[in-house]
Amino acid sequence: MNIIGINFGHDSAATLIKNGKILYSIEEEKISRIKQDIGWPTNAIEIILKQAEITPKEIDIIAVGGNIYKELGSNEIKYRFNKSRGTKRLEYLDRILAYIGLRSNRFTEKNKNVFEQQVKAKGFTKARVEFYNHHLCHSSGAYYCAPFNPDVAITCDGQGDGESFNFYIIDHKKGLTPIKINGHEVSVGAFYSCITQLLGFRPTRHEGKITGLAAYGKPSVLEKEFLKLFVYDGYGNLTRFPFNGVDELWKKHNLASTLKLSHKINLHTSESSIGMNYTKRYEILKTKIRELTKGFCKEDIAFACQKVAEKIVVDETRKILNQYFPNKQVKVCLAGGVFANVRINQMIYEMPEVDNVFVQPAMGDSGLSIGAALLSDIAQNGKPANTTDYKINDTYFGPDFNKEIDSFVKEILNEAIVTKMEQPAKQIAQMMKDNLVIGLWNGRMEWGPRALGSRSMILNTFDRTVNDSVNKRLSRTEFMPFAPSIIDYMMETYIPTYNPDCPAADFMTITYDVAPEYHELLQAVVHVDGTARPQVVKKETNPYYYAIIDEFYKLTGCGAIVNTSFNAHEEPIVSTPQSAYKALKEDRIDALVLDSYLIQMIK
Repeated sequence: MNIIGINFGHDSAATLIKNGKILYSIEEEKISRIKQDIGWPTNAIEIILKQAEITPKEIDIIAVGGNIYKELGSNEIKYRFNKSRGTKRLEYLDRILAYIGLRSNRFTEKNKNVFEQQVKAKGFTKARVEFYNHHLCHSSGAYYCAPFNPDVAITCDGQGDGESFNFYIIDHKKGLTPIKINGHEVSVGAFYSCITQLLGFRPTRHEGKITGLAAYGKPSVLEKEFLKLFVYDGYGNLTRFPFNGVDELWKKHNLASTLKLSHKINLHTSESSIGMNYTKRYEILKTKIRELTKGFCKEDIAFACQKVAEKIVVDETRKILNQYFPNKQVKVCLAGGVFANVRINQMIYEMPEVDNVFVQPAMGDSGLSIGAALLSDIAQNGKPANTTDYKINDTYFGPDFNKEIDSFVKEILNEAIVTKMEQPAKQIAQMMKDNLVIGLWNGRMEWGPRALGSRSMILNTFDRTVNDSVNKRLSRTEFMPFAPSIIDYMMETYIPTYNPDCPAADFMTITYDVAPEYHELLQAVVHVDGTARPQVVKKETNPYYYAIIDEFYKLTGCGAIVNTSFNAHEEPIVSTPQSAYKALKEDRIDALVLDSYLIQMIK
């Protein structure tokens, strides 16, 4: 049984499950080089099929994360498959005709047939197409991949299939069963994105900048005002401003007049009724927040935003856990874009009600592809709801380009100095000690937004100013320091509250307080609030990377190094040797390591 799971929205991605085993998971952007690429993951699927030696006709099921055909017109679906300009023009014409009343609502069940036809046109002639609920895909990707057996799965994001903040338990007959669904109307993700946009950043992409900026802010009355945007109604249900009268508020503030014509057309014609309501609520919320934040600096706005998001997520989680698991510490797993917020994850982990936490490494929408594939595989093979077949210990599900290295190296001999390293770990450790910035490319690419030693930029932790100098080379504007990769035998020394049984640090998805006596040694990776977002490096999951840090410890007495993603600002993480070499040519790094090859530019 060959199943390909896909995410068809932003952060397009593909996952292959063959005979019950996860073989590949690849984000389209890392191959296409288009940040947050959208639609059919053409390049990712092509690589998966090639490396797995499978043809499109051998795929049995295409499992789609989310009922996305309900939100798109037929020409938009076609465009996302073929990226044809002509099809896009037809889609624009559809929107205009609908806007002026010459075309009825285009979002019907018939669009499911359009989607299926496009799949067959891609060569998947024998594949059945299945659609799975957005948040169920998030929860399954977290639950089934967790290294332990979770008691509850929690999802939280902007919105998907009309939902935004859900809780699931395992039913041994029915599988993951929702015990609490919060609709898009209460979205914490939308609240955070609103502030991201108002502070001049791109929503759904730059929320991490707000998390970093928050550490430089201070408490103010704004926190209290933001909290008023979230309340519990008389039935104990979480609600969020605007609480009611959306259309009346829309008219009262004359918000339609503030939109460009293209945005007006999109609002009324390019989304489902849920999408239209969500967008209106978002614009009303943005107007309210703009009024509340007048006179406050960006840092204090970010601080209040972060504190309120933490409180709302933790309070709702505590309410549900106490209701369904009274007097018990539970193991939780998390997925959805809000759980890219590592501070929120730390807050959940530190709750007295929580025993352990796992965050799906691809917590955003790219992770829908793995969730959909898992749901399909479980259904087709009659696996028990609590199957342990999919538990993961690493994220190296990306493509393997190692066979291409030798031929690529030959191509660049006339413009670069290429050295075959006899002892890579020792040589790389020495270069880091000498303050060089290394681009590390080794083995299969990571799955998810974090670079975890396979596609990483690495350097020593001894100088906080590298946060500015390296970011300048990468054309980045960041407020958080870089994250550390810490060798396992030093984790509890640097991070006293670290528990080896907690897998969140394996994937760099949580912050911890760093022991104060090591702030100086680790100054490039400790934030102003004394926290860090570590990756614990274990020999059994990445022996190459482990050996480098081990040698660095022997040289310097420091068991941690800086690890930042291998890309310039607004670029995806590098994938191929070619994209890694491009960073060297552009002087983003001092040296490039391709497996055992050391590459430096001729000066």
